[in-house]
Formats: sequence, C-alpha cells, structure tokens
Amino acid sequence: MGSLEAASPVNAAEAIAYLSRAPFDNVYVQWLLESGQLDGVNAGLVWRDAAESVAGFCYFGPQVVPNADDDAAFEAFAAHAIRTGATRTFVGPRHAVERVWSFARSALSVPRAIRTSQPVYALDRAALRGSRNDADVAPATNAEVYEITMHSATMIAGEIGLDADKRPASAEFVRRTARIIDAGWWWRYRVDGRLAFMCNVGSATAATAQLQGVWTPPEMRGHGHATLALGAICDRLLEVHPTLCLYVNDFNLPAIALYERVGFFRAGEFSTIFL
Repeated sequence: MGSLEAASPVNAAEAIAYLSRAPFDNVYVQWLLESGQLDGVNAGLVWRDAAESVAGFCYFGPQVVPNADDDAAFEAFAAHAIRTGATRTFVGPRHAVERVWSFARSALSVPRAIRTSQPVYALDRAALRGSRNDADVAPATNAEVYEITMHSATMIAGEIGLDADKRPASAEFVRRTARIIDAGWWWRYRVDGRLAFMCNVGSATAATAQLQGVWTPPEMRGHGHATLALGAICDRLLEVHPTLCLYVNDFNLPAIALYERVGFFRAGEFSTIFL
C-alpha cells in the first residue's frame, strides 16, 4: 500500500531528494518545486510507499509529468488526472508516461499525437566540442521579444502538428517569452543582423540546466550556424551549470545530428502524449 499527499513545504525536501536521483529526467519538475511554483492550478503530488518513504512525484499543470518506483503510484497519478480533468499532455520518462497512460487511457480522449520515443541528451564540459570563440552569441534583449516569440511559436506549431496560422503567439505567450529573456535564459546568434539561431534554458537545478526552443530559421539552415552557435552557447552555460540536458523527437534526425556534433550524449528517453 501507499498514499498520496499534496506537495508542500513540509515534504519538499524529501521530494527534491527523490527527484534529484535522476537529474536529467526530473530537472523541470524539481525546478518547479524548488522555485515554489507548485500552487493552485500548478500542483504536485507526492507518493509515499508502505514504509512512508517518498517513492514518486507527479506534476499536474498544463502537463502531467510523472515519475515513480511502482505501479501503485502510477495508478494513483492516473486516477487524479482523470478526476481533475483538463489534462492536455502527458510527458516525462518513457516508462512513467506509458504506465500512467495505461491506467488513464480508457477514461480520457483519444490522443491527438503520441511521441513514443524522445531521446534525452546530456552534456558536460569534458564532452563539449566547440568554444565561445566559435560564434558571436549573446543573451536576447527585450528589443527582440516579438521577433523571438514569432519564431518560437512557429517552432512549437510544427512540433505539435499545427498549421503556421495557428501559432500559439498569444499575449501570455509573449509575456512568458519576455520573462525568460529578462532572466537571461534566452540566447541567440545573429549573422549580418539576421537571427540565425536561438535556444533557451527552460529550467535549472544545482545538477543541470535543460535547454529547449532550439531553432534555426529555415532560410538560415545549411550554413553551419547552429553547430557554431550551440557550441558557443553551451560553452557559456557550462560556466554556470555543471551539465546541460535536453530531449528531442527520435525522428528529428537533423537535430540529433546537431546535438551529437556539439558533444551531447544519450542519457535517457522521454515520451509525450498530446490530448
């Protein structure tokens, strides 16, 4: 037997200790917990096993992000997702997503898309190929927020199979982009004044920082900009973070080739189910 309890300051340290055992799998949820963002519509549930030790954690917000050690926890997370409704996406370590979905699928809508295999990649200083001298990269500025938002929206629309005219460039999306830029977490590379590459840090813990939003505008591809820029950005970020990580769709072979050229190595596997 086991039990669920809401994430709170009382159990936060235990939950963080549990999540930190798999830093690349859990960087996003651990960051949410450490930064105090799990409240109200963004909630977390802790699973305790029969010995009262934390043996699972699940984030419930726009995404459901599970991780646990046993099926009882996954079944409890699935039941909560069904009860609360409004679930749009399940994402996380492949084994965890598949187990939660096995318990929830009969009560939820047919998925719009499933990304069965999303390799997780990691990078440390020893593996990095490239240096800051390879490209003129810099954190984005507020003057670039709308340009970057439109490129980011185009990228996301393609990732989830939307048409370009349905890009998620809402006012809130612009504000979120601006917040990331204000934090110094959005990086870009320009060539002759034109945006040639961008990416951002989506979450970070003491162990790693997760990169996302990796994008080269279509008209700038095929010139080596991404390899130079990503290597230079990673070089800068590894001055602050001991490791970096990201995940990618297994069918995105150009992106995988880019990451491996820079030095990223396989460190796990995610899966995503879009409802």
